[in-house]
Amino acid sequence: MALVGGETPHIVFHPKTELQRKVGERLAEYLGQVLKKKAQFEPQAEAAPTGAPVFVLSADGREPWSGVSAPTNSPESFALETRAVGGRDGVIVVGNTERGLKRGVQRLIVASAQRSPGLVIPELKVAESPWIPRREWSLCPWDPNFVRGVFYNPDADKRLNVYLYSDDQIARYVAMFDAFGFSGCQLLESCASFHDHGSPEAYQGVLRKYARAAHRQGQEVTDWVWAAQFDGYGWVDPTVTYTPQKGVSAFEDTKVRATFEKYYGHYAQMAPDVDLLLAHFYDPGSLKSREDVFSYLGLLRDKFKARNPNLKLGVDFWAVSGANAAADYMQQLAEHGFGNALLLETSMPSYWPAGRREALHEEAKRRGLKLGVWGWYTAERETDQMPTMHVNAHLLSHFYRQVKNGADRIYPLSYWSEMEAYHLNNIFTMYAAAQLLWNPERDPDEILREIAEGIYGPHNGEPVFQALKLIEDVRTGPTWDTYWRQLPNYRLGTDDPAADLRRADEAIAAFETMTPDETFVPKFPLPFPPATWIELILPHLRQIRHFADFRMRATEIRAAAKNGASKAQLTQLAQAAWQPVPDYNTWIGVWGQPEAIMQEKILGEFARELGLEVTTPGWMRFRDAERLLQAIQGQQRLSARPWKCQSYGGWLLSGGAFMLWPMEKFRDRLQLLVENDVVEKTGDGSYQLANWEEYRLR
Repeated sequence: MALVGGETPHIVFHPKTELQRKVGERLAEYLGQVLKKKAQFEPQAEAAPTGAPVFVLSADGREPWSGVSAPTNSPESFALETRAVGGRDGVIVVGNTERGLKRGVQRLIVASAQRSPGLVIPELKVAESPWIPRREWSLCPWDPNFVRGVFYNPDADKRLNVYLYSDDQIARYVAMFDAFGFSGCQLLESCASFHDHGSPEAYQGVLRKYARAAHRQGQEVTDWVWAAQFDGYGWVDPTVTYTPQKGVSAFEDTKVRATFEKYYGHYAQMAPDVDLLLAHFYDPGSLKSREDVFSYLGLLRDKFKARNPNLKLGVDFWAVSGANAAADYMQQLAEHGFGNALLLETSMPSYWPAGRREALHEEAKRRGLKLGVWGWYTAERETDQMPTMHVNAHLLSHFYRQVKNGADRIYPLSYWSEMEAYHLNNIFTMYAAAQLLWNPERDPDEILREIAEGIYGPHNGEPVFQALKLIEDVRTGPTWDTYWRQLPNYRLGTDDPAADLRRADEAIAAFETMTPDETFVPKFPLPFPPATWIELILPHLRQIRHFADFRMRATEIRAAAKNGASKAQLTQLAQAAWQPVPDYNTWIGVWGQPEAIMQEKILGEFARELGLEVTTPGWMRFRDAERLLQAIQGQQRLSARPWKCQSYGGWLLSGGAFMLWPMEKFRDRLQLLVENDVVEKTGDGSYQLANWEEYRLR
């Protein structure tokens, strides 16, 4: 079926609700932009001019004239067919409900081809339902400039901060994830966000905008709260206490209870705007007794339900490490009156030895409990720790099929969320996640090409797809084992650094010379113009190129050492190779940029094996020292007395471990601060701020 540019598109639809109206308008907007002619709504197909193609929409489960019916096993089920309608070419989209109609229209838009004579609709006969009934994208709360509340990075691109968006950008951002195929949005609230926004109230003000935008799209909204962590990560509240007086429980202690009443009362302000409360316990373990955990979980639930009686409860098992512990925790939750809650196992494959996830599903089935998955790290790294742009389509495909063909067959999952931690840079993986949670049998390369061409068109879409494949190949690989840093098969770069370098050069050249295709209409709502993603991806391509070049130089150094080069020659080669991978304007975390970390590790191995001394560039030493200084200042803000650190490293800061620095690096940066009189050595051999009074807890 083809429509000619300038031809009026005709839509047969009788919307009965606001969401149905939005679905019809979305199709009309797309058709009108492509054909350069405003779409016209018709009461029936016969009202369209003779011979004019028509689009027939129904949200009633069945289109009566044609008899096309949607599957009935999900509210999001739809049927989509190209067929004759009253002697006219036509497309029929039928949703089991209005949410199913929305999915069918989205599929129609993605399937369409913008080419001569204007718009071509391929032959379609589709009837589908989702694998996972409730699929949510998690709006991660971290700030690209305030790194874990430890130091400020002024260079990170502020377009990555979704909490600075206008109301219109928020609406389009939410609509984009809806168009990807997610059925809901998971909001996350933690004390780190209170620091980033200045107050708990300010942060919730932004969350409400996202919640209401999601509801307007017909999405469900989950409110995830860090249920027992009320200070740290830059947020300081001296009134917080978790430790009860001797002889009473934390739930009975008046001071501890006051802490929880204060913050649970704050969390519950979100209750009218959400459908599901998701509680996160045992991380970092501020409550020592599970009886206290269950008592406070009941208090949290009751405060939310007092403001929204229809709200449901869920609990994630994130910090209950190991599959056996998760099963034990699940059993205890059921025994303490939370058997109706949605219980979420963590996604991370390495947490689940063979057969353990299946055993958990067996136990849930026996008890009649509801299971879902809290997807964490599988789509991205936490952006407050070690963010970098990943493309995880093949990893997700492999993992989802493993779960679908294993634990899910024993007892099916009803919920799955994935975190979009890197926001704009994460949309390609998130599109793959949404599509694979709908149908895990889809080809991940087909999905990546679909979003690349859906944003950039067929001409520019191909180089974008090739860049995405490069990023996936060098930073993620095919499975969890090659992606996850803590596993022995983790790697950066493929086995062929020369090929990595060549592909990076080609991708960079294509991006630097790319001109927008002004004739192409993106198939997804976007909060920024398509050129934005080219700008955001480029620094990652340059980091990949930089590291590939370094790996080739490292190979040359090893070859020179093997061939008998002198220590002076090897030192000269190593010094020439030591061009640190820059951060550019990418988001960095407290652990640092991954290629830069690996580069330093390789150089450190050279130094030990070959007895070389390589001088770190001065700019890098000062940059690191400034970040270390801010970390020490942050610690001092927690204490009314001089806060001291030791020179042997391994020390912790508020909110967790600091940089993954080798001992010698830590000592060197600390010494630089001493030499510049901002840190001073004390009589007991430790170190403190020279002007600690200025940062003391008041």
